[in-house]
Amino acid sequence: MSARLSASHAAFLGIVLAITGFILWSALSASTSLNNLIVVAPAALLLGVLALCIVVAALRSPDADPAPAGALGDLLLLAGFGIFCYALTHVGFDVATFVFVWAGIVMSGGRSLWVPPLYAAIFSLALVKGFGSLFPYPMLTLVL
Repeated sequence: MSARLSASHAAFLGIVLAITGFILWSALSASTSLNNLIVVAPAALLLGVLALCIVVAALRSPDADPAPAGALGDLLLLAGFGIFCYALTHVGFDVATFVFVWAGIVMSGGRSLWVPPLYAAIFSLALVKGFGSLFPYPMLTLVL
């Protein structure tokens, strides 16, 4: 095992691929009709391609020194996630997602003035509209 791909990451990748393979095998065993495979087959293909990209990128990248752990940043993101979960039911899914994504980008080092809110707005819009079309029950939203 290369130091570029840690054992825990490789194990997680293996577990994800094993579960994906089992679900694909189960779906193919049940029925090979298009209606049965419309979601499972593309998702399995996407996961396989992503896993291959991760392995290739890990093998091609040089060994890097590990970055120092930032406990304060991790705690702030965890607290932000707690506030986000609370705000989902009190402010609305759209505004809570927008603020959480914007704050996460800024805390992770986003320096631009217009990119974090633009990305947060696009992500929030896609998430709210996507979940709204997938789930049959209404979500609390403030703007959308």
